[in-house]
Amino acid sequence: MSERTTPWPTGTPCWVDCAFEPAHRGMQHAQDFYEKLFGWDVQRDEEHADYRVCRKDDQPVAGLEHKNGSDAPPFWTTYFATDDITATCEAVAAAGGRVLTELIDIAGVGRSAYCADPTGAFFGLWQGAGLIGFGLVNEPGSVVWNDLMTRDLEGSKAFYSKVFGFTYDQRDSAYAVAKLPSGETVAGMHQANELPEDAPPSWLVHFAVADRDSSAQIAQELGAAILMTMDTPFGPEALLQGKHGEVFAVIATADTESDTETDTATA
Repeated sequence: MSERTTPWPTGTPCWVDCAFEPAHRGMQHAQDFYEKLFGWDVQRDEEHADYRVCRKDDQPVAGLEHKNGSDAPPFWTTYFATDDITATCEAVAAAGGRVLTELIDIAGVGRSAYCADPTGAFFGLWQGAGLIGFGLVNEPGSVVWNDLMTRDLEGSKAFYSKVFGFTYDQRDSAYAVAKLPSGETVAGMHQANELPEDAPPSWLVHFAVADRDSSAQIAQELGAAILMTMDTPFGPEALLQGKHGEVFAVIATADTESDTETDTATA
């Protein structure tokens, strides 16, 4: 089991969350959906009433929260770990990105900020304290991978290299795997020319499942749409859209089937 109790290295995708309307049972529907799909235990923190930490095998794996009034549809946000969020925000701005919010201090939990890269892809930064981020990865019901879907692969590679020191393993002309300066594989970047014109570049979250087809069917029965299924070099994958609009992927990797790590792992 891929559990973690120590802080994630700077530049590692370390957390994901998604915001839903509190009205019209948006949050309640989302909680019920993900509990049934992934077997999550969704816990409400009375001190932070608008935020719910989702746990799998008693380990934190994701968050659900109330929307802050934005008209944007729900989407999964990928957060990158940092041990100095102020310095990382400065690096984002210096590399041509935008820091969209003031630093947010959550007492006893950590510090966050929201940013956009030069192409407009949205992401978060997280400097953990009480919550380091994921306590479990690469197991069914937890995050196993994050892909940047971009229309400017080379520009995106340059930006994240300046901010986090990424180097890249170019798999083909349209896909690169990002590595930390230590050599650890952490994410992918895809030249996504197939994106609809009105779809912004974004980080796509992949959740591990034991079986792609059965998980996709369960999601569909719970009100999600199956946008696409594909067989990838890393395992069978399905692109799904929740009933409130959030898009995410599920993938049955070799890691989830054999408990052996592959280079698709975030840990």
